[in-house]
Amino acid sequence: MAERRYTMVLYGALVVAAIATYGAYRMLGSLRDQTRVPTQPVVIATKDLPEGIALDRLALTTRNWPIATVPVGAFSSIDSAVGRVTRIAVFNGEAIVPGRLAPVGAGAGLEQKIAPGTRAMAVRINDVAGISGLLQPNSRVDVLVTLAEDASNRDTQMAKLFMENMRVLSVGTEVQRDADGKPNNATTVTLGVTPQEAEQLAVAMNKGSIQLVLRGYGDPDTVRTAGATSKDVLALLRGAPAVPVTTPHREVRRRAPPPPKPVPVAVVMAKPSAPDSVTVSVYRGEKPTKQTFEKPSTGIVPKLP
Repeated sequence: MAERRYTMVLYGALVVAAIATYGAYRMLGSLRDQTRVPTQPVVIATKDLPEGIALDRLALTTRNWPIATVPVGAFSSIDSAVGRVTRIAVFNGEAIVPGRLAPVGAGAGLEQKIAPGTRAMAVRINDVAGISGLLQPNSRVDVLVTLAEDASNRDTQMAKLFMENMRVLSVGTEVQRDADGKPNNATTVTLGVTPQEAEQLAVAMNKGSIQLVLRGYGDPDTVRTAGATSKDVLALLRGAPAVPVTTPHREVRRRAPPPPKPVPVAVVMAKPSAPDSVTVSVYRGEKPTKQTFEKPSTGIVPKLP
């Protein structure tokens, strides 16, 4: 009888535990449904995509994106994005949006890199002007022109930076940067310029010579210079201070100073003082007499009578 009662109590406890577990599961599921964030598929890039290339399926995938943070105009279907050309570089994991793509029907190529209001102008270069082939698409350069007012007089030549922070659109036929940064020994560089800059650059190339000066990334500052002539360079060379000659530092061991020499002491011998009186013998006939004379203050002994 006791065993049966014990078994019934055990079964009752198990039933209560099962009911409590089910209730907790339903409650957690309800809370999860309330906190679940609604999402929608968004097309993203699977790798870094440079500007000016056509999108293909291998470069795209979809990801569930919270609806509240979906970028405006983001593509939700890969088919709708395939074939479109990037106008601006897209990074890995970034959503594909119309603002980064060229208009529908536009082809891939250099024209996609030309900003509104600007033009693409080719500049002929050599190893020196092209910085030994180290220029890459999207590099930033300054244009240095050397021009003479009088072609027959070299002293009238002047060199000056007259265009700054110019974007390199392409180097030769390459519009994308080399992933390994290998030199490109092309003979032409295409720059993005305004129409007015294109006119100025044409005159500079026809009347003088130009050289490209590479700028570092993150350096948009503009520097205005007065230019330099041959006289300026010669004056700088004449007035340049001499480079100081530096010698290696050597440790010099100094000897201890010698002891001071004894100072000679002068000894002054005192002169014997003269006697206060003088006694002389005076002969008058054959009989001598002695006579004492006192020393006068003048030190002169009076004459005898």
